[in-house]
Amino acid sequence: MFPKRLAPLPVAALVLFLNFSTPKFTSGQMRRPPSLKDMTQPQESTPDKAPVGPGAEFIGTSTQRIDRDRAEVHVHRNGQQVEIFPGFHELVIATPADHQKGIGLDVLAGRSVALVPSEKRADQWAIFTGVGGTGELILADNIFKVRQVLLSSRKNPIEVRVDGQVHRLKPGQALLVL
Repeated sequence: MFPKRLAPLPVAALVLFLNFSTPKFTSGQMRRPPSLKDMTQPQESTPDKAPVGPGAEFIGTSTQRIDRDRAEVHVHRNGQQVEIFPGFHELVIATPADHQKGIGLDVLAGRSVALVPSEKRADQWAIFTGVGGTGELILADNIFKVRQVLLSSRKNPIEVRVDGQVHRLKPGQALLVL
């Protein structure tokens, strides 16, 4: 059935699996689960103290989200129409954070971002990278993969035409194709 010389192999594989796949805890490292009171208490959050998890980084804000279900969406750079990712869900006009020292908007293509409603302004969303954990405001509807980034500049301004309306991006802003 099973050769005797191969018998230690499954045992060694199990030991290696358990050694590398289970977390190592020393005394005092395990966190107690939050109580019902802890989970129902409102907590203050600021862009510096992200509500999306410990690894999240606040990178900008948005006041314009354009759904794909609009009849006609055309993007133009410097007067020329730009081909955008055909299966996009949404377009977001993003303004970089004032304290931008980490990741820039230009390198977001291929990364996941979370759009979190702002506590200060009802028409604004905070944009975070480094998401994927469980945060208080993270839902499947809030996390997107950035497919394409178009930066607006003085030389190459970006404008988005949606059902006859024109949205002009300011220099430094970016159009995120999600």
